[in-house]
Amino acid sequence: MSWEQVPDTWAIIPCTNQKTNTPGKARNVWNGNHFQLTLAVVELYFPNVLIMSYKYGLIDPDQWIEPYDIDIRTASAADKLKWWWKMRDDIAELCEKKPLLVAMYTGDVERERILREFVKHDVKQIILPWEGKSIGKRMQAAYDGEAPFDPEKARNHEYDLPDDYDKPTETGGTNKYLPPPTQLTDDINWE
Repeated sequence: MSWEQVPDTWAIIPCTNQKTNTPGKARNVWNGNHFQLTLAVVELYFPNVLIMSYKYGLIDPDQWIEPYDIDIRTASAADKLKWWWKMRDDIAELCEKKPLLVAMYTGDVERERILREFVKHDVKQIILPWEGKSIGKRMQAAYDGEAPFDPEKARNHEYDLPDDYDKPTETGGTNKYLPPPTQLTDDINWE
């Protein structure tokens, strides 16, 4: 496979439940097959890779970590907020580096909120290379060497979200990642 990595492109991959019980580099602590395959694929295509951890936020694969057992889907509201505030700060820090393109290999958990945060910081080239693909299709794409993006299109900002990305549509909603603003339809009666 011949692929020239495009500078300033970033991949974000999710952590998984499958992990060792011993501390080590993040890349070795998460030892599940899907995680290892995803990491191997993104390191071929992206010069910058981050892991989205429910304890540590966005971390480098070579960061030394302690194993933990947190499932953000079932975590308490306080733990979810603490995680989100850490993620929000990490996204802002990443956006200061002016990424050309961000590829999110993450699942649906908090995806909309993460995308909104990137857009808020004016990072609009965001792609979801494995969206809608089953694990089998992801493996097939990996082994077939399916490139996650076209480098020339990335350099020309052809993956940019449209300017009206976060504007309401005619039906009152917004695009599929940005829900409409919360609106109260009834007057509030304070007693």
